[in-house]
Amino acid sequence: MSNIPIYQVIEKDLRVAILDGKLKQGDLVPSETELSAKYKVSRMTVRQAINNLLIDGYIYRHKGRGTFVTFNKKEMDKQDKPFFSFTNEMKGIDSPITTTVLEFAESTADEVIAKRLQLKVGDPIFYVERLRQSNNTPVAYERVYLPKNMYHELEERVFVDSFHDYVQEELHWKIRNCVRAIEARSVTKRIAELLHQREGEPSLYMSSVTYLENGRAFVYTRCYFHGEHFRFIHNFER
Repeated sequence: MSNIPIYQVIEKDLRVAILDGKLKQGDLVPSETELSAKYKVSRMTVRQAINNLLIDGYIYRHKGRGTFVTFNKKEMDKQDKPFFSFTNEMKGIDSPITTTVLEFAESTADEVIAKRLQLKVGDPIFYVERLRQSNNTPVAYERVYLPKNMYHELEERVFVDSFHDYVQEELHWKIRNCVRAIEARSVTKRIAELLHQREGEPSLYMSSVTYLENGRAFVYTRCYFHGEHFRFIHNFER
């Protein structure tokens, strides 16, 4: 008998249905009552699975109407780079971007990292800190978390350049998509010193989880951008 918690089974079944296109963007997700009956579990168990999919951005709730699919498989399939890559975002600018690796170490996953990377609390991970600069001016500070069991060998040099290029060109993995959240956050004393800001000043903060074609999360990133030196430009099409 499987030792996998039933809420993880429900979560995986729904995620696979979304990634395979059986549940399409805008489709109504089966209700908690329907899923409870199907899997013969309590609504609280179902709710745990639903909440995880909400956190990862696969679905969203519309008050009074239900829960719907966010992920658009067709659009993701036709995009060459359906994820955020700092290196690719900064290509074409006049000033070259340099990267300084501040720390490269092994650690263990806490509750948040474990949830994002589909691990258990205490599982081994690689932890990386990077500082990105343009013309010797700090523009971004980044923390990167990776499941150790996915990488046979990993060296510090990999993080001096684009990690996503390394994943695709050296490991030959196919990236499916990236789920990210962007918000304003005040910077701590250490981050303020690194980004040449004042402690407590607002910074553009982005957290992201990037997934492979099979739905496996392979990297979780937390990044602070200096608001005076960086901006995002997106093209939204119907």
